[in-house]
Amino acid sequence: MPKLNETDRIRGLALLASGHSVTDVAQTLNCNRKTINSLRDRFQATGSIKDRARSGRPKATNARTDRAMTLAHVRNPFKTAMSTAREYGISYKTVQKRLRNNPRPIRPRRAYIGQKLLPRHRRARLLFSRRHLRWNRAHWARVVFSDESRFKLSHSDGRVRVYRRKGERYDDRCVLERDRFGGGSVMVWGGIMGGRKTDLVVVNGNLNAQGYVDQILRPVLVPFIAQNAPAVLMHDNARPHVARITQQFLQRHAIDTLQWPAMSPDMNPIEHLWDELGRRVRARGEMHNLQQLSDALVEEWQRIPNAVVLKYVRSMRQRLLTLQRRRGGHTRY
Repeated sequence: MPKLNETDRIRGLALLASGHSVTDVAQTLNCNRKTINSLRDRFQATGSIKDRARSGRPKATNARTDRAMTLAHVRNPFKTAMSTAREYGISYKTVQKRLRNNPRPIRPRRAYIGQKLLPRHRRARLLFSRRHLRWNRAHWARVVFSDESRFKLSHSDGRVRVYRRKGERYDDRCVLERDRFGGGSVMVWGGIMGGRKTDLVVVNGNLNAQGYVDQILRPVLVPFIAQNAPAVLMHDNARPHVARITQQFLQRHAIDTLQWPAMSPDMNPIEHLWDELGRRVRARGEMHNLQQLSDALVEEWQRIPNAVVLKYVRSMRQRLLTLQRRRGGHTRY
């Protein structure tokens, strides 16, 4: 027979108090007479309807050990449950359970993979946040955020699953075929300013300083800034951007640049546009050659609403606040 829940126990005691017999209550609750007798006796003795504490199996750890394990994992988040289990001679599942039962539960999660930030990078990022924290939306609306990104012809996020029977691992219908080298890739350049986008440039070959000037700055950026002046160019510290030929070209055309800290893609709102562009292109289905991929990138770039662009540009103040709280460290952006 099922164990009585708390509601049925209260109901059983109420029936007994109203004059019903033990047999009647047991039949009503569909349980044994001994269960009702035990419930009545326990309530009269303790005033509680809960089961008496049982000895059970003793815990493998005590409170002091639990605190020590928690502190070890707080200090070293990459410490494994298995290593802690070997250290204390217990099961790794016990370790996971103790960490999970904390007021602030500690669970194993996929680690964020960020760029290696040296102390000088952190100082420069923190200084950048302090210098520009007073900028309002009007200031950031004058900045042309630009960057290059590379898109592969074949894409795998590592989450593809196949439902098969045992022994069917190598059946043709269960094998996901991919080009070993990804089938090639396409590099593109783009810029955003306020709620506007530049044309998307499909870069021919490897991008060097001369190619940056000839393919991007002269035909695309200069006309865009002329139409939307005044403007300030933001590009990172990649070699084509800081080369002498690039700096001389920008000076001749009186294009100001925003001093940008190294290792700071999280501060550039166009990075979110690359994610958006990648999702839109993948939603089209499989691409069979690089020309199809290039055409799809250009078309989907134009289809991204300006409201989406503006939303990311307007996030700059919050990015800087987060960067300042992180003391120049990694941010969620």
